[in-house]
Amino acid sequence: MNTEKNCRNIAIYEFAYDKIKLTDPEWSHAFRLEEEYLATLNPDRLLAGFLETAGYRPKAERYPGWEMTEIQGHTLGHFLTAAAQIYASAKNPLWLEKMDYIIEELYRCQQEDGYLFASPREIFDRVENGQPAWVPWYTMHKILSGIIKVYEITNHQTAYRIMGRLGTWIADRTEGWTKEIRDRVLSVEYGGMNDCLYDLFLITGEERFARAAHQFDERTLFEALHDQKDVLNGLHANTTIPKILGALKRYMVFGKTEKFYLVTAQNFWEIVVKHHTYATGGNSEWEHFGEPDVLDAERTACNCETCNTYNMLKLSLWLFQITGDKKYMDYYDHTKLNAILASQNPETGMTMYFQPMETGYFKVFTTPYSSFWCCTGSGMENFTKLQEGIYFHNEEGIYICRYVSSDLVWTNGRIALKMEVVIQEDTLAVRIRFAEVPGRKFSLYLRIPDWLEEDTELFLNGTYLKGEIQNGYVFISREWVQNDMLDLHMKMTLKIQGLPDNERVAAFSYGPYLLSAGLGNVMMDMTVTGVDVFVPQKEITVKDYLILQDVEINDWKKHIERYLVKEKGRVAFRLNNQGEELIFTPHYARYRDRYGIYFRLYKKESRELVNLLEKEKQAKRLKNVMTDVIPVGNDQYELAHGIKGEKTDTMRLNGHPYRFCREDGWFSYRMKLQNEKQELCMTLCGQDVGNSYRIVVDGVTLVEDVVKKEKDEFYQAAYQLPLMSKPDHEKIITVKFQNLTGEGTFRIFDELYLKKCDERNK
Repeated sequence: MNTEKNCRNIAIYEFAYDKIKLTDPEWSHAFRLEEEYLATLNPDRLLAGFLETAGYRPKAERYPGWEMTEIQGHTLGHFLTAAAQIYASAKNPLWLEKMDYIIEELYRCQQEDGYLFASPREIFDRVENGQPAWVPWYTMHKILSGIIKVYEITNHQTAYRIMGRLGTWIADRTEGWTKEIRDRVLSVEYGGMNDCLYDLFLITGEERFARAAHQFDERTLFEALHDQKDVLNGLHANTTIPKILGALKRYMVFGKTEKFYLVTAQNFWEIVVKHHTYATGGNSEWEHFGEPDVLDAERTACNCETCNTYNMLKLSLWLFQITGDKKYMDYYDHTKLNAILASQNPETGMTMYFQPMETGYFKVFTTPYSSFWCCTGSGMENFTKLQEGIYFHNEEGIYICRYVSSDLVWTNGRIALKMEVVIQEDTLAVRIRFAEVPGRKFSLYLRIPDWLEEDTELFLNGTYLKGEIQNGYVFISREWVQNDMLDLHMKMTLKIQGLPDNERVAAFSYGPYLLSAGLGNVMMDMTVTGVDVFVPQKEITVKDYLILQDVEINDWKKHIERYLVKEKGRVAFRLNNQGEELIFTPHYARYRDRYGIYFRLYKKESRELVNLLEKEKQAKRLKNVMTDVIPVGNDQYELAHGIKGEKTDTMRLNGHPYRFCREDGWFSYRMKLQNEKQELCMTLCGQDVGNSYRIVVDGVTLVEDVVKKEKDEFYQAAYQLPLMSKPDHEKIITVKFQNLTGEGTFRIFDELYLKKCDERNK
């Protein structure tokens, strides 16, 4: 973070990217793949929307996928950040030329009042008026952050002028908000607008930018988190995490007078990591947080949006720099390996959107020139800063927090060292050689990983050394000699990690490596969810449970090394399950087959196993009859279904997302109807008893009804749809919901879906 030198209360500092050279073959290969991919992108295609909005003729057609939607322009922001990070690593002039060209084109596109965007400004009007629009402030955050990053790395004066004028436009806009308008704006995903505006204030000293940033600080949310209340159920995860980054940045900018924001960020981190996080370090299902400690029940093909992980790593890094607390780097190191490195295809360099936690799915990667998802963009940034988090420094010395083969040259400290990391059977062996020393005493802090069960073995020039333990670090302070060799040996062991809502579920790790089992590559077909996001299908039967023969579950866990047997010479473990052999290997390296991270444990012929198999049959029957599903209140998926409406908005009730319309308002979706008997199914709430509504399908009233009081607070209403008049396989219908309650409201919750109502499927 290049603005850190201007921040207050930073205790531990990063090294500039060019001071660290990755020598580990896998990490350096991942960086190279991303750089090679980014070099093939055409800046003119990324700029097309900006030129068009400014009234110029684009030099090339814009890329397809998300760059053809209202979120267009977000990719350019990510690209600028990634390009700056690549340039910061090796000072390759190619990337300076690319940044210079894009910045000059953006300067040409910036309008007189500072407005710069890839879509007309009326999209911001729609947000303020409560009309559907796809996250323009989120996109603005990516664009402004990219321009800021270019300036930080290159001192590009045109970038400075652009970001200052754009900041002025934003400040003008936010200063005109009433409380009602501000509430509407903050109800729509806005990325880290507070974060980047605080950065702009740090750079320019312009106080208006700090006030604009504060307009995006969501005090009500922050107060709940500050008071250690888990209010995350139902919140969109990648909307929420950047809000907290902005809160923490406020503390970093203004110091101890704003400690409220530090405590808020610390409590949020604790809540997410301890109560909402899977074994990879990722979180969420279908982009949303669920109830605390409800994780097994939420395992699907759509867990762990990679953008969430990108932002949680940023949060962890900053908290570590402020507090020095090792737990933040424990999370960072684990997640960087098992979620981020795991998100890239090592052949193509393409990255993932969702990371499924349900057993039997497989990794699905973006396409190079036709997707441009949000996670495509954060992937650009992830893989161009892979050296981040390895080394830090303060006035006393150097922190080594990730054990990745690399070279460090600290010019100001007159220190150079080389770190080599290898696996020696059951030991992670780290060797640090001091190629240059300053001729004075300085300290070295070596993080003791949270996976380590036994004491580390430490040797200096081949002689055993007893290091002092300080706050989870091996601490050594001495006057080092050139070519000193420090060896650190850490024994790796098998561990089992469960899930809080199911004691029978187990995931396995070995040292720093999360393990997964390969489950074959038969019928690896994909489908589409949201706005053209590819997700894996599982149309085959996959055994996601282990049947234990003649042993109690607790005994099996206690002696796991008897059942997962390590292969000599590599990180691979064999397990016999129901006559089939499972091979568990590091999950980050798996990309060609279906996998299982979590497995349920059952004793042979137990009642629990019989009940499980019956529930799976019922769930499969329901899945087979659902034909189109809309997660209510999820802007991406609602926009993909053509959401329209008047006097409509989304909110949440006890974690249940809902869309409502008030007075004479309405909302509608476009849904796929197949040529067979189908029902429209929606969830209503008994709190609305007596409220009346009308459902219209393609202009014809389907039903007028009232909300009832049922046994359960939330209940399902289903209405049979008429058969299509033409024998088409399927068609698109418009389903419109109207409020008939006068000054009251009508609202639907959770999911709206179509399902077959053939008697054979009942």
